[in-house]
Amino acid sequence: MSLPSRLLGANPSVQVSSLLTGAIATPSAKIGVSSGLTAVDFLAIGGGGGGGDSRGGGGGAGGLRSSVTATGGGGTLETPLVLATNTAYTITVSAGGSRGNHNSGNEGTQGGNAVISGGSISTITATGGGYGEGSGGGQGGSGGSGGGSVQNATGGSRTASPVQGNNGGAGHTGGEPYGAGGGGGAGATGSAGTGSVGGAGGNGVAVDITGTSVTYAGGGGGGIGLSGYTGGAGGTGGGGAGGNSNAGGSAGTQNLGAGGGGGGGGYNGGDGGSGRVILRYSSPTRLASGGTSITQNGNYWIHDFTSSGTFDTTLPTLGKASGGTVTTSGGYTIHTFNSSGTFTPSQNLTNVEYLVIAGGASTGAEAGGGGGAGGYRCSVVGETSGRGATAESRISLNSGTSYTITVGAGGARNAQGQNGNRGNESSITGQGLLSIISFGGGYSEFINNGRGGGSGGGAGGGASKIGGLGVAGQGYDGGSGVGPSVRCGGGGGGAGGAGGNATTSVPGAGGAGLASSITGTSVTRGGGGGGANNASIAGGTAGSGGGGAGGTGNGESGNGTANTGGGAGGQASSNATPGRGGSGVVIIRYAS
Repeated sequence: MSLPSRLLGANPSVQVSSLLTGAIATPSAKIGVSSGLTAVDFLAIGGGGGGGDSRGGGGGAGGLRSSVTATGGGGTLETPLVLATNTAYTITVSAGGSRGNHNSGNEGTQGGNAVISGGSISTITATGGGYGEGSGGGQGGSGGSGGGSVQNATGGSRTASPVQGNNGGAGHTGGEPYGAGGGGGAGATGSAGTGSVGGAGGNGVAVDITGTSVTYAGGGGGGIGLSGYTGGAGGTGGGGAGGNSNAGGSAGTQNLGAGGGGGGGGYNGGDGGSGRVILRYSSPTRLASGGTSITQNGNYWIHDFTSSGTFDTTLPTLGKASGGTVTTSGGYTIHTFNSSGTFTPSQNLTNVEYLVIAGGASTGAEAGGGGGAGGYRCSVVGETSGRGATAESRISLNSGTSYTITVGAGGARNAQGQNGNRGNESSITGQGLLSIISFGGGYSEFINNGRGGGSGGGAGGGASKIGGLGVAGQGYDGGSGVGPSVRCGGGGGGAGGAGGNATTSVPGAGGAGLASSITGTSVTRGGGGGGANNASIAGGTAGSGGGGAGGTGNGESGNGTANTGGGAGGQASSNATPGRGGSGVVIIRYAS
């Protein structure tokens, strides 16, 4: 069976309605092609309008068009797109409108449109939000949602066909302090200004297209002129707050299509927030490329555009493997496993880079040492593995082989006064592959030496107690403790540095972690936990990269951060709550 037939089933001409709602098609979104992705849900949001200057109206939210959950202005859900294979679709994501400048006496400007176009589809346009009127007086601008108005004028109008938002609020009908109207939001009309408060921005609309419900496209609040009065609140979904005589309008939140707040008397308005486009489809494998990020939630693949780009269904660019949360950056496809799973290539992969971090250790007992970070192994060219080792060799993985990805949990928290627990191993294993295993972080014991692990645990507070040993190529040793007159625990070892040795006045600091840019963004992971003292001395500082700070008195010890392999902070007293280790992570990347 051909690929188009496998994608479409026996009858490729059948129109598929929304996977979630079964909504009736709107005329503007009816699309018909004979092959390709038959049900691509979308969310398109225009840029929010800029708020007006000095006693200005709030900017209207960008128009919101959606085939999932809800669409702007209470309209009917739109029909999912039907997209052809071997086609590049243009995605336009625009900036929000500029704020009104008090020195120029201006209204804001309208936000830019969000657009999905290309192939034979009917172009989807989410209109930018209307501007908030400024001190010059008059009606707010029209747009996806209308801008707020000033001084007796009615609110700006929303886009009517298709409905994408709501009207802006009217300005105060009396004299000073001239409360301006709030900008319209995707979910509600902007409120009118009064003699005591600027109008609130209209609320946005919650949409769950990514697997998490997010509220988008709130309107900006209206400004007001005199001191002692309050600017309008921004609408839910990122709308900027209106200013008063002491403040300008706040900016709308970026990539939510939110309107900027109107300026207070003598102040500028707030800029509108930029828009966004999100596309998703259901498939066991990825069927397109493009987007600021590509993630997987269940059977859905989500392409999130926070800036303009191309959604490309050309077959040679389709996914090369499945498993984990999938993103793209700088010509790489990245699979991130925050929990255990399976990585399965659909073609042979060479020069595969990885980062494998085990779970960090928990801590326990009084005057305890910090937990060691989980072992840290890295094959990214130009980076390092733990304990100062050079990057490991890249690997090759075979098409059709399912590789087991194990993500180690952090060491569990024990009852008060007991010893800590070692973190759990993380690994990549499978047929024909030399297993890649990172060891869990070492823990601390009461008045005893630290235990070894990927990075060693800090020693408990006691005379001549030494930290646990780290593993070569994975992590550093824990720090030593001191006692018995004043007992302070050593810091847990980190991937990038040893745990600090305690003194009679300061518990040991957690060892530093290591930074990696395997995901396209530099993130520091693998920090050790700080040691603790059994009296009132403050706990040792946490190691950078997810380590927990040492506890103080009966206070809780710091936990290691999840998915960094960070070690927990030492427990100060036997009555305190001990910390738990941070879970590990496995990240795999290859050239897209």
